[in-house]
Amino acid sequence: MKALVIYYSLSGNTQKVAEAIANTLKADINRLEDRRSRTGLFGMLRTMYQVLFSRPGKIRFARTDPYQYDLLILGAPVWIMKLAPPMRSYILKEKDRFNQVAFFCTEGASGAPNAFKAMESLSTKKPVATLEITEGDIKSGQYHEKAHTFTNSCQKAMTDNK
Repeated sequence: MKALVIYYSLSGNTQKVAEAIANTLKADINRLEDRRSRTGLFGMLRTMYQVLFSRPGKIRFARTDPYQYDLLILGAPVWIMKLAPPMRSYILKEKDRFNQVAFFCTEGASGAPNAFKAMESLSTKKPVATLEITEGDIKSGQYHEKAHTFTNSCQKAMTDNK
């Protein structure tokens, strides 16, 4: 069974978790990239607008076809209690090519349940597992243990659907 981790990361926190998951599952990994800057005043204003009004961002799409994978693991940061726009864009464009899905989010302190609801609604797929990682988990290194538990759930779902 094959798994693919697709993630978006601005600060690097989501990337750390994505890499831990991919390494444990021996999954392929692909990072979504913004086509526009999120830095500076205009970047911050654009980001706030997209997040507050649930607008997709402009991204360079992943080169990998998600349909080739039994499990697609989607990871994104939570911004202002909502799903980051780049992941919204990816899901909207590729959702018809998803088989099973699992979701993970990184956050300052809260908001992942809102992001998971958005990911499920946009993809029209119920996740086999979800993982919520706070900034505190990243700083303490506890995200490794949480990611391990998450990957166990992912492996079980892939095995059960053979």
